[in-house]
Amino acid sequence: MKRSLAWAGVILAATALDLGARFALGLEFETALWIEVMVFLATALVLYRLYRTDPASPGWRRGLQVVLIASFVLGAVRSAIWALGSPVTAANAAALGLGVTAWLVWRYRRRSNRALEAGPRDASIHSGGNRT
Repeated sequence: MKRSLAWAGVILAATALDLGARFALGLEFETALWIEVMVFLATALVLYRLYRTDPASPGWRRGLQVVLIASFVLGAVRSAIWALGSPVTAANAAALGLGVTAWLVWRYRRRSNRALEAGPRDASIHSGGNRT
């Protein structure tokens, strides 16, 4: 199966499960939120496994894969906080804060790794070469 079809299928299945639990079963709202937590976490895990076995080539498609995985994790966190009784604004703020923090850490680590790979800017200083 093509990569994009597998990803779309997983996301469509998650949508069907979430909407089915929310509307077709007629569950209480809190129960529907806990089902949403489980569906979102399971979806993130399946997408992460797909990502690890067959990632897209570097570029915007791989970035989209990572954003989708992170979005499902953040959606699960938001639903869990909301189901625990916090106001929806607090749940949204917590998910947003966690997402922004994760993004900033990722950017910092990426920048640090690039600096380490680049090495010193002036190799002649550290090469032990011709000193006068």
